[in-house]
Amino acid sequence: MPGAEFTVLDNSNIVESYPGITLPLTYSYIKRTYDDVFRGLVSSCLKNDEILKKFDPVFENMIKSHNGRIYYQINNWYSLIDFMPFSKKFLPLWQEMMGVQNRDVYLGSFHKFTVWQKTKLFLNGAGSVLRVKKNMERLREDFALLQESFQKKYSETLTIQELLALFYEVQSILFEKWHITLINDMYAIAWTGVLKRRLQKKGAEVTSCISGITSLESLKPVRLLLELSKKYGRDEALLSNPEIARYLEQYGDRCPCELKLEMMTYREQPALLEQQIRTYASDPEKLEAMIENLRAGEALKLRRSYSAKRARLGISRRETARLDRGRIYGMVRRIFIRIGEMLANDGFLETGRDIFYLTIEEIEGGDYGSLWGLAASRKNEYAAYEKLPGHERLVFRGETLIDEKIAKSWTGSFTGIGTSMGDITAEAVVLESPGEGIDVKGKIIVTKTTDPGWVFLLTMAGGIVAEKGSLLSHTAIVSRELSIPAVVAVDNATAVIKTGDILHIDGEAGRVTIVESA
Repeated sequence: MPGAEFTVLDNSNIVESYPGITLPLTYSYIKRTYDDVFRGLVSSCLKNDEILKKFDPVFENMIKSHNGRIYYQINNWYSLIDFMPFSKKFLPLWQEMMGVQNRDVYLGSFHKFTVWQKTKLFLNGAGSVLRVKKNMERLREDFALLQESFQKKYSETLTIQELLALFYEVQSILFEKWHITLINDMYAIAWTGVLKRRLQKKGAEVTSCISGITSLESLKPVRLLLELSKKYGRDEALLSNPEIARYLEQYGDRCPCELKLEMMTYREQPALLEQQIRTYASDPEKLEAMIENLRAGEALKLRRSYSAKRARLGISRRETARLDRGRIYGMVRRIFIRIGEMLANDGFLETGRDIFYLTIEEIEGGDYGSLWGLAASRKNEYAAYEKLPGHERLVFRGETLIDEKIAKSWTGSFTGIGTSMGDITAEAVVLESPGEGIDVKGKIIVTKTTDPGWVFLLTMAGGIVAEKGSLLSHTAIVSRELSIPAVVAVDNATAVIKTGDILHIDGEAGRVTIVESA
């Protein structure tokens, strides 16, 4: 087992939320967030400030930006998992569900736990798991209160300092309470792992047993938008419709890469929502089929075993928290967009959106005179990063890069992880992101990864192939609920498969085959 002098960067799972280049404002925000949330998690289990202090280097470096791309500093994750009770049993489940393909474990040594301390950890951790349902419900209530407070307090008349104070209020829910979602994640991972192993012994598949989740939060925006498209898709004054306005207020923060603060959402650019509604409405037959498909998913007769119920419950709560997390990021986005506009109006930035090239610490510092030059320098720096290749895994000894993972090449067929049963033969559409005017009706989307903002596009697809993912990734969960065959963890798929290729994907076996090359 390699020692602590190694630093390992891995983009498994996190690339779903932060694909490609991520700008400094977002990175500085999520670095704080990971620190706060994981510190809260460990504090709730340790209840020992002296030991907690020893893990400061871990909390402060849960993620890292390299050449503008976001990675887990995965050796720090392993260091936290290592002191958990039953860590040796949980670690393989965590690696599998996070889609970590390289199973080498790099650990740092921060504290030698006594038997009594491990016992307290176990009891505190077990208590947190037993209370997770009640705590997740309480978190939803707290989030609703935060959302109500934000709507009352946010105004374009606020000063920069008042906006920052509002930001700290929003951030407080992440700092104090959001670690509960990590406990729920562990709950979902553990029960899904238990279910999978039980079914494997019987020669059965797990995917059908963790689908058909009633009222999955990730699909609520889609269900409502499909209904609105059916009712109003051909109206001329679409954006003046009160129901559309309510949709924007409720779900306006949904967009591809919605956790990147620099991304344009429906809230900032309502014309994007209008375009999506027009696209759905342009094919009434397909629109009706999508509505019926979602209804059929809810009506599935599901395996009623205890472990299947527990796994679905954990997954459902996880998706609810992800939707609320997107809304929190929406609040933060609005705050900093407004600060950017004010700084630009006062001549400290060239444009308001230049704020995304600054860090939160630089904005808090109050030295606004240096911001113009700093943002301009960062623009050049990040433009250069765009030309560099991304990596899945990087291993450093000190500051020296000693290993990098380049995705392996393949031709013909390849086996990934089947996450949604069924099979389909159709034309491939290779996408970096869900752009404008893309025809994916009945076709197989091939991409590196998806995030919650892709869900509107996925509803029209016939199948999905993704380079990243696991049974609990967003691609997997949504494809199951839409009854779309899906295969994830397919290395280098976007480099080998071309738009126009005819693919066959088997969502049960996890196999992708190029039937005919374009």
